[in-house]
Amino acid sequence: MKLPFKILLISLIISQFMADLSYSKVISRIEYACYPESQKGGRMLIIVGIDGSNLTYKKKENGYQAGVTFALAVNDSTKNYFLEKQTIETPFLKDSIQFGQQYTITKEVPLTYGRFLVDIVAFENDRFPIDTFSVSFFIDMPNPENELTTSGLLYIQSPNFDPKVSIFQQDTRAFRVSDFYLKTDTLLSFYGEVMGLATKLSAGSSLLSRVRVLDSRSRHSLDAFGKIQKVKYREGLAQKTDLDIKNLPTGKYLLVWDIVDSSLKVLARTEKYFSKSNPDLKIENQVGYLQRNTKLEELVSSLSLNECRTTVAALLPIAKASEQPTIEYLRKKGKESEVRSYLTTFWSRQDAENPAGALLAYRELLEYASKKYSTQTMPAYQTDRGRVLLQYGKPNLIENEYSDRFRKAMQNLNTIPYEVWYYYNLEKPVKQNDVIFVFVMENRGNDNYRLIHSTGIGEVRNREWRKALENNATYNFDRLDPNDRYDPNDTKRYR
Repeated sequence: MKLPFKILLISLIISQFMADLSYSKVISRIEYACYPESQKGGRMLIIVGIDGSNLTYKKKENGYQAGVTFALAVNDSTKNYFLEKQTIETPFLKDSIQFGQQYTITKEVPLTYGRFLVDIVAFENDRFPIDTFSVSFFIDMPNPENELTTSGLLYIQSPNFDPKVSIFQQDTRAFRVSDFYLKTDTLLSFYGEVMGLATKLSAGSSLLSRVRVLDSRSRHSLDAFGKIQKVKYREGLAQKTDLDIKNLPTGKYLLVWDIVDSSLKVLARTEKYFSKSNPDLKIENQVGYLQRNTKLEELVSSLSLNECRTTVAALLPIAKASEQPTIEYLRKKGKESEVRSYLTTFWSRQDAENPAGALLAYRELLEYASKKYSTQTMPAYQTDRGRVLLQYGKPNLIENEYSDRFRKAMQNLNTIPYEVWYYYNLEKPVKQNDVIFVFVMENRGNDNYRLIHSTGIGEVRNREWRKALENNATYNFDRLDPNDRYDPNDTKRYR
């Protein structure tokens, strides 16, 4: 399958859990949304965004081209509902100016009602060593006959969105792939659906569609940016709304959409975070806006522009998937005011009590990672060991091929160099105990170790890593094994 010039682009709502999972240079964004349907289950849409500027292009007869292999598995506790693996190739490009394009893979998966585990793996075909993206997460397909339910909210490009066309058939230009709005983004438009109201209402009943913008910290409603309108109930009620955010100050916000009946009772609700950068707008002492933090602002001001750009770029391991395109933009093209504003906003969200202390601690960890894990061609945050260190902190114990207490006696003493990192307790993305990360130096020509196995949620997993190393053999660590996934009851996680 080849991507046409009009790349299929459907922007879906990602859960808060999913957004915090991981970072890969190949993948710039992953989102999903579930659309329940009466009697037969529903459909899930998944979007995987690919950053063309990070792909390895090969010169061919018709131009430059790159490829990505993508695999998706969806399972419940009893069976596999969906398993697909395919290679996606970019269009032929004339020169490197076009390498920065964004590409998207989308999948529509029919499902019954219930809970499902989604596994996604993607890697670039022409890069060595292979940089693999791997993530797992749970989704729920609710039954609209038993409860009122909503789809996720989709941020859209209003002029290109046709409200008369199904969400599955929209033009690719109708969807917005980022929840970060720059100063020049004066309009926020979104789309959502409500299912299950037939259990409470009859067709034609009058309802209110209420849209609010809340400060993400205080949850205070900013009434100047909300909207209320009358709607008539129908099965599969859908709503497209435009909000003017030209005068919304810099900060992080929560977009809330309520369906309210005539007695002002909320029948259905859905919400989604977004951020706004408006560095030239000065609004002081208004309840609900992101509160200024003098120490944090002084700290950010004391950093040089180059230090600010470096720090912003190094946020990728801990940033949400939805923030990664923004970070890439700020790192490469962002104005100084935008870069400093983003640093202030990011750390105010990370630690509301002591954002300046949190930024200082992260910069210290970044300095340590840079000394230990930077290579001649890659900063520390782009290496696997540096990424894990920045995302999870320093491990409790590190063993290598000589000190590994689980290593068996080997006749071949010239084993591949490797490290095993042990974390006794982790808090991200959820609480986990006894987590390991295994890194291998596949290319002895540099000091870059590749992550080949971990028991952490959302990380790459391969139980045969030790067998391959002990045989000192070349092994394909990039295969997708849908039966090899995180199991909290696994008693052999350290082996």
